[in-house]
Amino acid sequence: MKNKIDHKIFIRNLEFSIFVFSTIFIFLSFLILRDLKYVFSLIAGIGIAYLNFWSTKNDGIKVLERVKKGLSPEKGIFLYISKFYLRLFATAVLLYFFIKIVKLNPFFILLGLFLVYFELIIITLRNLYFRKLEII
Repeated sequence: MKNKIDHKIFIRNLEFSIFVFSTIFIFLSFLILRDLKYVFSLIAGIGIAYLNFWSTKNDGIKVLERVKKGLSPEKGIFLYISKFYLRLFATAVLLYFFIKIVKLNPFFILLGLFLVYFELIIITLRNLYFRKLEII
């Protein structure tokens, strides 16, 4: 039997879990490495990934609401994909800024990016397969 969960509650729980796991990971990396440059690099990567996740979520919700109100699905898809590529460009600019100008460690920035998406996958699998949640 599947338990039903509202998509807004699911997303809120997902965002909270990402925040908790990221905070723990940042704290542990500071305790182990004791170098603020690496920790700031990790925070920058986590921040970029979280902002991408947050804006993707909001854009998806807005496009779906517009389609429900009468926007053609083709225009909705075009709008969503256009914003996706703009977000990808903004991510590239931020990565360039953090690596070349601020001189943060690229490995730890990428580790932060990877960490958020890895957490998304693990938390979603846990909720959908092990807890048998159905998002409504």
